[in-house]
Amino acid sequence: MAYLRGPDLVNPYAWAVTYLRFRSKPVPPVLPSVGIGNLRTGGTGKTPLVMEMVKRLPSPAVVTLGYRRKRRGCFTSEDHPSPDHLGDEGYMIHRKTGVPVVACKDRLKGAEMAKALGARVVVYDDVFQYFGVRPHVSVLLLRPSDVNSYVLPFGPLREPFPAYRFADLLVFNFKLDPPSPLPDLGKPTFSMRYRVEGIVRGGEVLPLKGKRVFVFCAIADPMSFIRAVKEGGGEVVGKKVYPDHWWISERDIVKIRKRAEEMGAVPLCTEKDFYRLNLPDIPYLKVSVDVDEGLFKEVERRLGL
Repeated sequence: MAYLRGPDLVNPYAWAVTYLRFRSKPVPPVLPSVGIGNLRTGGTGKTPLVMEMVKRLPSPAVVTLGYRRKRRGCFTSEDHPSPDHLGDEGYMIHRKTGVPVVACKDRLKGAEMAKALGARVVVYDDVFQYFGVRPHVSVLLLRPSDVNSYVLPFGPLREPFPAYRFADLLVFNFKLDPPSPLPDLGKPTFSMRYRVEGIVRGGEVLPLKGKRVFVFCAIADPMSFIRAVKEGGGEVVGKKVYPDHWWISERDIVKIRKRAEEMGAVPLCTEKDFYRLNLPDIPYLKVSVDVDEGLFKEVERRLGL
């Protein structure tokens, strides 16, 4: 497989990111580490996989960029447990798993901060295109369509698909689609899928089937969220979609509540949006992930755990 193919051959951005990839001299972190990344611009399920990974590792900490957080600098969940400092994904990871989270643009420094917190293992959320770091185990999340996709603006990828060769383990996320045969790319390859469990309201999981809902979200793949609601039996009667990581304002919420009430519907967001909003009475869609257990066993084997 040629490294640059099709439109990537005439795409200056594809050439630039390829140059950066091949000229980089990555450095391993101070702690045993697992990097979870992707090739496309978002919506592959990195954060859910990070949360599943930390359940299996001894004394882990998560290091994240904290994309589009309000505060710049390096922060830990011990000192600043808020989405403003950790980012929406980092904050959700900390709230749901209880593990320490470090938000820092410098991923090597982030690992040092995690070590100071007592962590024995670091899990990186979104580090595949951070070329200065070489995690001890690099896990690359893919969508089946990535195999035949191209780099922005001709496709959804951040770098050419053959960059998968720089990963150690591959995970194909089928989301809600039925699993299909995994491609043979010469790497240990595993699968992952989503499972809709219902609506969470006031800490209680309620059935989704038959409910009229007004959905709203600020995620990279809003259509996947809407499809999950429909497949779970919800009736989507209206929607409001914001850009990924958008800080939904109080004024926005007032409008959403009013619109949902007018339509006789329940306002419904994603779990990531729920943690960012910090409004306990707003329901969110509960989605679990099913991941091949072989992935976690292989990570533990490679880390010597």
